[in-house]
Order: sequence, then structure tokens, then C-alpha cells
Amino acid sequence: MFRRAIVTAAVATAIGAESLAQSPAGSSVTFEVASVKPNVSRSGASNSNEPPGGYVATNMSLRRLIAIAYRMRLPTDRERIVGPSWIDEARFDVNARTPAGARTEQVPDMLRALLADRFQLAAHTETRETPVYALVRARTDGQFGPQLTRSSLDCSKPGAFRSGAGGPGAAAVIETPQCGIISNVDGNGAVMRGGGRSMADLAGNLTGRVNRDVIDRTGLSGTYDFVLRWTPENFQNTAGNAGPSQDGTLIFTALQEQLGLKLETQRGPVDFLIIDKIERPTPD
Repeated sequence: MFRRAIVTAAVATAIGAESLAQSPAGSSVTFEVASVKPNVSRSGASNSNEPPGGYVATNMSLRRLIAIAYRMRLPTDRERIVGPSWIDEARFDVNARTPAGARTEQVPDMLRALLADRFQLAAHTETRETPVYALVRARTDGQFGPQLTRSSLDCSKPGAFRSGAGGPGAAAVIETPQCGIISNVDGNGAVMRGGGRSMADLAGNLTGRVNRDVIDRTGLSGTYDFVLRWTPENFQNTAGNAGPSQDGTLIFTALQEQLGLKLETQRGPVDFLIIDKIERPTPD
């Protein structure tokens, strides 16, 4: 049985940091109907997806559902959600229908409303000083690395983004996108390509790859084009050809050699989501 989602006062929790993004205007939209059921399969697999007109999560921990609702990243932001231990232990299935005309980017806000209604979730944010990586310039002469250049793209125009990925039947090589960042892992390792992106954009994308918040402290303004290749940890090569990222180059080394940038361990302000109240869900 489905139960209609209701917005409660807990949804108004203010989120101020970059990765604890504020809800966009008009975020009062909620799921039309939603079912929340405990998952007792003890399976190690979990997933979530957004089929047309809906949102489905299977065997998801409550911590992960909260992370999606507050636009946080796991595992990077795992410790930034402070709450009871059972939010990791208990697993749930969610099957919800979105209202007609709802946009994909509104799903986290609808999920946040659902958590407030069904789990009585109420939370606030606190800014704490924690270890972070500062993205800084690596070269004393001020020169960029060979794979970093100032961009001539005008990304202020609506619809300026263009993916660099080829269409069906295209070659596997992915070109640098226009006004965006794409990354992929293939038989030769990992590659991140950016076109018309700021240093803050690059830092934000690095956060998910080094499992620590990365803050832009390069002092570089404007936008840039770049290509970064590295070998992810535990990478297993499946390709017969040797690529530039297949030689064991860690992302820290690649940043210095290819972009002329580096990551320094520093302390910086990071927003934490503090759970004030949360309960087991009411039955459907």
C-alpha cells in the first residue's frame, strides 16, 4: 500500500555548505505517493534509480538515503552525517511516484520531505574545522602543467554544455566536453576532462576521488580546459594496450605532472549534518 507523502516542519532544515546544498526554489514539491518498507534480505547489494515518473531504492541504508536527500556524496561525506548507529544497520526499500512535470533534480527534495514525514527526520548543520586537501599551485615559476590551459569557451550562454562523449558506434576515446567535466575509467585507467571550468569546479570533482574535501586555494580566477589521467587504487588493467594512466600514476602525482597543481593537507571549514531526531518509519 502506498502512503501519501506529507511535508512537515523538519523539511525546512537550512543547508548552507557547497556539498550540503540548499534546496532550490519551489522545493515544496513532494512524491505523489510513496511506499517505505524495511529490507531484511541481508544482501550486500543496494541501488537507487529514477525511472520515468518515479524513484526506486532497494536495500538502501538510511545514511545513504539521507545523503541523497541532502545532496551529499558517499563515501566522502560519510562522517559528515552525524546520527545514531542504526542509520547504517537498517535497510529500506522505497518505491515512490513523482508528480507530473517534476524534474529529476527535484528528487532529493522530495526524498527529504519523505524522510521528514516517515522517519520524523529533523537536522541542522554545524561548521567544523577538519582536515581537508587544499588545491594549490605546485610550481614556483607560476607555470601550468602541459594538460592545463586557460579556456576560451563562453559558458555563460544557455545550453553551452556539450558532452565530449561520442554517440552510438563512436570511438571509445572521449573528447574534452564544452563547459563541463566528464570522467571515466576504462582498460587504461582513469581520465577526467574539463572544458571551461573553474578551479573550484575541479576541486569539487577531486573531492569524490580522494575521499576528503578539496578546497580551491590556487588563487586562479577564470576558467580552464584540462585533461587529467591517473591510475585508481586497486585498478586492474583489462586492456592489451598500455595507456598513459596505466603505469601506476596516482592522482596526487598526476595533478603535479600534468596540471601543475597539488593537494596539500590543511584544515578548513566543513559543514556537518547533525541529526537531531530520527525514528523508525511508520508502517505503510
